[in-house]
Amino acid sequence: MAKERAFGPHQLAEWLGIEPRHVRRAETRGLIPPPDVGDERWSEGVAKTLPDRVEEILSVVGDENYPTAQDAGRAGRRQALTGDAFGPHQLASELELQRWQVGRAEQRGMIPPPDVDGRRWSRRVVDGLRGEVERIRETLGDHPGLGSIDAAKRLAERTELEVEREDVRVLAEEGLLRPAGEFRGYPMFSLESIDGLDRERVAAVVDERQRWIERSVTAKEAAALLGWSAGKFEVAAERNGLVPGRLGRYDRARVEELPEREGHG
Repeated sequence: MAKERAFGPHQLAEWLGIEPRHVRRAETRGLIPPPDVGDERWSEGVAKTLPDRVEEILSVVGDENYPTAQDAGRAGRRQALTGDAFGPHQLASELELQRWQVGRAEQRGMIPPPDVDGRRWSRRVVDGLRGEVERIRETLGDHPGLGSIDAAKRLAERTELEVEREDVRVLAEEGLLRPAGEFRGYPMFSLESIDGLDRERVAAVVDERQRWIERSVTAKEAAALLGWSAGKFEVAAERNGLVPGRLGRYDRARVEELPEREGHG
């Protein structure tokens, strides 16, 4: 049986017909999933979910001169074939909105679902939306928001703290950072929400994570600490009700108690 292909960033970009920088930006923003093969490459199964979403991805992370001449040719052929029916990019152009604004507005019910083939909007619907454009712009703003990785970077620059993605998730769970929308299930946080966070609260979250890392160990570290095999540690941990906490790490103090507990078992 032939071995399934795996794609590095450059291979994936070439396969999708986009630039490597677009792959990097898309991954950072959560528009494509993280590499699932050794944390460095994408499996063929994951890669095959992406070609149909290239236009969608480029609408968020592409360059100002997108679409390319090749894309423009395809768009022209679609327009000629569809007549007065508008796909997402054509709808955005017709209403002078950005592509992400169309998607976000549709998610919020400000734009109705496509009424032609379940993928395009009729001229009648588009004409009825012209009076809603300003309300859409005012509601959504002029930036699609940042995923958790980019939000962490922005917070780190503003606060001069070592903010990481996990900290953004905690702040969101606490209701201090609310998603402005989502993309493929990933939350996108508005710049206003990110920039409005209190530095002291961010510092407390960062400090809490760092202190937890100092007093915790990974499963591999726990096994090495005890001089056990990974299998012995996992079985002993399960037997004694020791489960991983944040970041998949174990409380060091409880790990160090395991030999004594096992000795009395």
